[in-house]
Amino acid sequence: MEDDWDDDAEIAEDAPKRKRGRPKGSFSKASKAQIDRVTSDGGLSPLEYLASIYQNAAEDQKLRIEAAKAAAPYVHARLASTEVTAALSAREVSQEEWLDSLN
Repeated sequence: MEDDWDDDAEIAEDAPKRKRGRPKGSFSKASKAQIDRVTSDGGLSPLEYLASIYQNAAEDQKLRIEAAKAAAPYVHARLASTEVTAALSAREVSQEEWLDSLN
């Protein structure tokens, strides 16, 4: 039986792959339209408007605090919760023994 495959042929693995989809960091048409719609009247996004309020020393202190609270989730990431594990000894230790072990 004849072999139809050419074992000596080089496989073109070095050829660069074509990138598909939208480039990283670019906006879709819908996102771009929404950004244009938000910034068209006055040129400030909602976050920029809140920032202008909490940075303005002439504003009421309570209003500045509320604006800072509203803007914070968009500026600062939430802290991740961490699990604390501790190794427990096999025998129970009284408080006096534990305090003595610290000295």
